[in-house]
Formats: sequence, structure tokens, C-alpha cells
Amino acid sequence: MQRKQKRHISRRKFIHLSALATAGTVMAACAPGGAEPSADEAVPAADTAADMPPSMESPMLAEMVQNGTLPPLEERLPTNPLVVEPWEEQGKYGGSWNMVVRNTPHSHVYELLQYEPMLRFSMGGADLLPNVADSWEVDDQAQNFTFHMCEGIKWSDGEPLTADDVVFWFEDIVSNTDLFPGFPSWLTAGGQRPTLDKVDDYTVRFTFPTPAPFFERQMGHPFRESFRPGHFLQQFHADYADEGELAEKVDDSGFENWIELFLDQESRDTSTDLPVVFPWDLEQQGEDGNTYIRNPYYWKTDPDGNQLPYIDRVTTDVVRELSVAQLKAASGEAELQTFAVGQFPRDTMVLKQSQEQGDYHVIDAPISESNVFILTLNLTHPDPVLREIFLDRRFRIAMSHAIDREEIRSLIYLDQPKEIRQNVALPVSPHYHEGAAKAFVTYEPDTANALLDEMGLTDRDGNGFRLRPDGEPISIALEVRARRDDFVDALELISGWWRDVGISASVKPEDDSLFSTRRRANEQDAMADFAGPGFLPVMNPTRQIPVRADCSWGPLWGQWYATGGESGEEPPAEVVQQLALYDELLTTAAADRQRDLWLQIMDIQAEHLYHMGICDRASVPTVVTNRMRNVPRTGWNIAWEAGNIGTTNPCQYFKVDA
Repeated sequence: MQRKQKRHISRRKFIHLSALATAGTVMAACAPGGAEPSADEAVPAADTAADMPPSMESPMLAEMVQNGTLPPLEERLPTNPLVVEPWEEQGKYGGSWNMVVRNTPHSHVYELLQYEPMLRFSMGGADLLPNVADSWEVDDQAQNFTFHMCEGIKWSDGEPLTADDVVFWFEDIVSNTDLFPGFPSWLTAGGQRPTLDKVDDYTVRFTFPTPAPFFERQMGHPFRESFRPGHFLQQFHADYADEGELAEKVDDSGFENWIELFLDQESRDTSTDLPVVFPWDLEQQGEDGNTYIRNPYYWKTDPDGNQLPYIDRVTTDVVRELSVAQLKAASGEAELQTFAVGQFPRDTMVLKQSQEQGDYHVIDAPISESNVFILTLNLTHPDPVLREIFLDRRFRIAMSHAIDREEIRSLIYLDQPKEIRQNVALPVSPHYHEGAAKAFVTYEPDTANALLDEMGLTDRDGNGFRLRPDGEPISIALEVRARRDDFVDALELISGWWRDVGISASVKPEDDSLFSTRRRANEQDAMADFAGPGFLPVMNPTRQIPVRADCSWGPLWGQWYATGGESGEEPPAEVVQQLALYDELLTTAAADRQRDLWLQIMDIQAEHLYHMGICDRASVPTVVTNRMRNVPRTGWNIAWEAGNIGTTNPCQYFKVDA
């Protein structure tokens, strides 16, 4: 393995990270110590937060300081705040940013408002940058990871963020089997969890018993927050709270037990009391929408020392129909949007037609997802007859050959995707597997019928549908997220083609909560869902192999793997082999060997077709009001595993009419 160097960021002066960052990304970090910058790297800035005049904060906060309800700015910021260089210009304070969302809890809000992990990715995901940790070291074997947290960051309630919050998250949340029955797989290497040491008040060290070559990147993932506010959450935790007081809180909340209460209070989607380190804090939450208000203790500034964010409030409006979301964009009510106003070429066309009317522009943002969607049959289905049918690879191959992918690519996605393929890593990825990508993708209904006949599924009912061995018609509900209109439309086509080969199929749109609940409960027949990361699938391979219970094609197998065999069901030998190869990959430092192991996993997929794809993805339309500034128009790469749109640092967006 190539030796990893220490990541040093100056904590005395603001410096350009020219090798790592461009405009809109982190320029500097906080706290004393570290390497000195060269003369040509230094950026004029105040040496300490104490030198900042009161005007360097939002007027709404300055008024609170004047009224005595908020400490002065120099007491709220680290000694040297993390500096964000605006994409265009220094912003001005004030105003609200309005967006629409299609479901609750709000997906696609986290990447805009809540991307603050230990590390963060540069725009496009190529480099890791300082964030909550302003420097870090990794040893030669990728087993010891030391993170030096920025001293002086405060939670939104003013309490300091320290190494104790990492310890609380690690020991009392993810290691607590009541809260996490299965230890997070991303936090393991070779199935083994690390130890965590608190080195000092602002330094933690993770030590793995085997190499963990992907852990560093995991610490920049948008869902990998490795700290929680212990000072707040301990009142809801059975190991800390007074038993009687906690029981009273549970009764008052309406939850069944302390676990449900804790998870609710710990959720950034639902808890308005939870202290956060985000630019905006959840102020009000409801079925019709949320309000987020600026965090007075946010720990980043622009190069002139002005505390970020520039915008005071963010509001969300929940709409159920895509057409309503697009009308709100056209009327100017949706001011900066991804996904909720559309995700595929037809939406891009509609949105661009209304740009002048809505006083906005549309950014064509490439997305690194591996496919337009993944289509799966539940191979651990609770109905033993249906499970036996699904487990026969001939059935899966038949159902794949019964899909006219070219018509979906052309009709639903307007010829914008370029290639028909199954759900595998993208061709630009080192983990691309040509055989798995092209396996059984051609539309061959005659082949599908022949395979189904070969299985013995020849008897039919009066409607022409094939009968199961128990005499019942084979009937499959295709479950899908209701907000994904393109998925719904494509499944309507697929259900028709499947009916043509004698399989009764119906489309069942659901809200996200029900969709996820049914998947985890192993209640689904079949599902269409997001395809997962396309460049580095090993970071989150749930769509490819069953490593968690939310694997839609084998929930019980994923549960078995995630719990070390304590629950769920052991998969067939071929899937066990895939999981063993993945375990080896997770502890392999050499990139060539990692690639070889992943390709072996895909060899098995190419033969057995555990899941299906359609074609590659076109760019995603991102609507931005012309009143919004500091939003980059180029350089986009929406990658779930690498920060998504959060890499643009929305804290430095501002509105010219604020």
C-alpha cells in the first residue's frame, strides 16, 4: 500500500488548499498548531475571532447579542473558524430559501442543509477535505486513523463539540444492541469492529484489527456522522437517565419505550430540540413542511471573517405531485431544487421551457448512480411457494428477457441514456464488469416463455396467467416509491410485458416510509428502487450484495450478514461466497486486488442475476432561482457516497433580494 501522508491544515492562518480545493470549498481550519503556510499561500484574515467587529454576523443575531439573549460572536466561533471561499462573491445576510419536497421525512434535504461529517469531499468527490476534523493521519497499514477535531466548534445550543461526543456515539449508540441490533457494516473491516480511544479532548483514534482501506472515505460520507450531542441525548438513554424520569418522558411522548423515544430525539429529520452543527437548525417540523433557522453557533466564515450561513431561514413545502412541484418552480416558489421537481429528461425539458417565466435557470447535473433503477424480486419471500419460484435463476432470467429496455430508454427517458445494461458499476469505474452489465438484457419474450415452460409453469388460469405449483396464479406486486414518477411509468410498461408472458404483475406506488418499512420487514414481492453508487460500489454495496436488512432482493440474508448470523437466514452458497469475497475486499489495501475481488463478486452476479437494471442515467435537472448567488453552474457530479450537492457548501449561497 502506498504510504499515506499526514493531512496538515494550518490552524494559525488561513491558507489556500490549492491541491485539494477550488472556490466554494474549505480554505482553512481551526485551532492552534499545525504546519505554517508559505508566504504565497497566506490569505489576509483576522488572526482571531476576537478581532471581528459585530457587523460580521447576521443582523438577526446581532440584535440577539444586543438584547443579551446570545453571546457575542467571538464567544460563539472557534479561535480560527473554518473558511469557505465563495464561488462568485462575498454574500449578504438575510432572506429565506424556499424549496419543495415530495415526501416526509424529507429526503434530499440532508445534502443541502446537513452535510457536516468528520471530513468532507471536494466538489465532484475527488478529494477529502477538512471539516469537523481539521487534520488527520492514517498509518501505512490503514488500521489506525487519528482525527484532530477543530477546537472551539459548538453545537447549536452553545455546548462544545468534543471527543466525548464521538465516544458517546460509538459506545452508547452504535454499540448499543437495543439501538443498533446490527453494528454498522461501514464501521467494520473484515467483519470486525474497531476500538476507539479518546487521545485528548479533541482527538480520537480508531484502531482496526485488520486494514480498513475505505474507512477514510466513509468519514466524508453524508450519512456517516461520527458524533452525537451526548449532553442532550443522555437524558433519553437508559444507561444515563434516571429510571423514573425516563419512564415519565416515554409516557409523555406516546412512544412504547425509551428506544423509540431516543431514536426520535436523535433524528435530525424529526427532532426540533436536537443540537446540531449544521448551518441551519430544524425549527419546526410537520407533514406540510419544515422550517430551518440559522445556527448562531455555526463554525464557518467567509474569507473576510463573516459568519456563515448568509441566508437566515430555509423553508420546505411538501407536495405530493410532480406537476405541483414543477408549477412552484415556474412561479418562483421553489428557489433551489434537486430531485423534487424532476429527475429525468422529460422533467428537464419541461423545466427549461419555464425558465424565463420562473426567473430561474436549470443546471444539468451529472449523477454517478449506477443505473436508472434497480429491479428486484424478493428471494427471501415469506410465501414459500413464491420464494421457490423466485430462487430459480431461470425465472429471474426469464423476467429480465421479458423487459423491453430499449423502449423504456426511449419512451420514458427520451433517448438520453446511452447504454442498456444491468445494475453494475459504471464503465468509468475500476469495478465495472462487462459480463454482468450485458447479461440477459435483450428483449426476448420467446426465450422468457421457454424458460418459464422449462420450469414447469405451464398451467394457466382463465385469464392466461401461469399457475404456481399450488394452483394459484403467479401474482407479483411491483412496489415503488410514489414520488419517483419515472419508476412508476417504467414499471407500468414492465408489468404489461410480464403479463404478456403469463405473469400477473401490478404496480404499487408507496410513500418512502411504507416502502422502507415493508422492505425491512421482508414483506415485498418485488421492488424498484435507487440503483446505488456507480463509481465505487464497495462503499455501499447494499444494492449489489446483501450486507444489510434493507437489501430489497434478500432482506433476511442481509440481516444474517449484518448480525453475524444471529438473526435472518443464511444465504445460498453462491451468495455466501460473494459475502466472503467482500469481507476480504474490505481488508485489502491494494487497489488491484480490491478490483479483482469485486469482479469475482460480479462473476457470480453475471451467472445468477440476483437483481436487474435498465440503462444508464441521464443528468438530473437542478432548478436555481436567478436571485440565488454562489451556486456553481459547472463541475457537478451528484454522488451519494461523496457528499452530493453538499460539496458546493450551501452555507455560502445568498439571495440578491434578501
